[in-house]
Amino acid sequence: MSSNKSESSKVAQPTDIVSQLTPREELIAKLNGETAVVAWPEIERFFAKGNLLLIQQGVDLINCAADMSLDNGQEIAKLIDQEKIQAMPIEFVKANCKADTQFWTVVVAPYILVQLK
Repeated sequence: MSSNKSESSKVAQPTDIVSQLTPREELIAKLNGETAVVAWPEIERFFAKGNLLLIQQGVDLINCAADMSLDNGQEIAKLIDQEKIQAMPIEFVKANCKADTQFWTVVVAPYILVQLK
């Protein structure tokens, strides 16, 4: 009876999908796992310290955080120029931030990136 090794080598081997990710994809996965929905009172003190960055609707919060983490200044500069990323404006706070206002958040130290939910 002959053993057919070529047949057994064709069996799919499990792969570690994480090892197949690029460094940016790994960072995005990590950041995605670190997002949270929080109410305004939980982050208001960070506004007072100047550590809240408002990310406009339509901008991908996680990709923005990844660009900041990777020091992708060119992409971040474009978003700042278009006012799609900005220090949390006091006018926005007065008009939109109530006790029940919720934000998607992710930390890119020393900042907390927030986007209205």
